Amino acid sequence: MRASVNSVYLELFTGLKQRRWIFLAGAMLALSACSGLGPGPDESEVAAKADIDPVREALSSGVSVEAANQASEQKDYDSAYNTLRQYLILNPDDDAAKVSLARTYLGRHQGLNAQTVLNSLSEEAKDTPQVHMLLGLALLLDGKRVEATEQLELALAEDPTLWQSANGLGLIHDFDQRWDEAESSYRRAIEIKSDSAVVHNNLGYSYLLQGRVDDAVAAFSESLVHEPELDIARSNLRLALAAKGRYLDAIAGTEKTKLPQVLNNIGYVAMLSGDFESADIFLNRAIDESPVYYDTAQENLERLQTLVDKPLGERRLQSITN
Repeated sequence: MRASVNSVYLELFTGLKQRRWIFLAGAMLALSACSGLGPGPDESEVAAKADIDPVREALSSGVSVEAANQASEQKDYDSAYNTLRQYLILNPDDDAAKVSLARTYLGRHQGLNAQTVLNSLSEEAKDTPQVHMLLGLALLLDGKRVEATEQLELALAEDPTLWQSANGLGLIHDFDQRWDEAESSYRRAIEIKSDSAVVHNNLGYSYLLQGRVDDAVAAFSESLVHEPELDIARSNLRLALAAKGRYLDAIAGTEKTKLPQVLNNIGYVAMLSGDFESADIFLNRAIDESPVYYDTAQENLERLQTLVDKPLGERRLQSITN
């Protein structure tokens, strides 16, 4: 598999390479206190306090930056977002909460929103390694690799423990096909955070792009050791096994609901490898197994027909079992 492969035909995402933007409008709640006509200054102040405090207490009940951070650690970014939005209604100038919100936006793949929040920080809060790293990752999600590189390198220079910065630089080098630099960046991230399933996965995908299939299999397998439920690493491992011609190993253990997508991806890899007969088998099976019209597999099958110079023979594989 070469780096020039048009990956539009593969239904997969790789770590931070996924780009889906969802623009959310933050709701603002205005609290006001109304007093009777003609009260003195002291009475007005007391009335306002009496009206606001119960509302503030209700809004802030169980809401904290710490609770949001815990939700983010568990990858429950929706809960973290809701908690921080509620907290910032009452504490709109809290820089720590804004940084947590930016991190939550990154978890939701909303790079533009993360940039907006980070740019609203105080000047003092902006000039920290953590913020440089988050801004770099947000710019990377937005496809601004030059600006992202500047921020990520600055963050790593100021704090060498920020493995996410090294991982982000690896992704940028992959985009630019600077394979040695990509591997060096991923290795640096692994030195800092050896149990990061995401970094091992990204290293494996870098190897796969280079055609280093055996190394890719090893890296994806290592990723799954650290996080067995990481779907992207599992999907990528299937691709690497298919690239080695180990088609049945690539299919093994696939859930029924995911079978059409897996068959399509394996068929596509087989087509890239020049194994047109196997590609025909798997793409047709992907269409057969899908409960609805599978346009991606159909497009791949049509593309396959333009590549073969003679009719394909009878399908060798009549059934696929796991």
